[in-house]
Amino acid sequence: MDVITLVVFVVSIHFAGLVASRRGRSFRNWGWVAALIGPLALPLLLLFPNLHRDNGGHA
Repeated sequence: MDVITLVVFVVSIHFAGLVASRRGRSFRNWGWVAALIGPLALPLLLLFPNLHRDNGGHA
């Protein structure tokens, strides 16, 4: 069971970093956040606004 938990944490670190970079945030910072709070970083990351989103042509 410990190995499964470790694998889930490592995968969540990498996945949180990928999602963060696609949303315009730092891969490294969100990797550390995921390392500290585990898979809970993913829903937290999705609560923040997407920084790469098109602003509809407004300046």
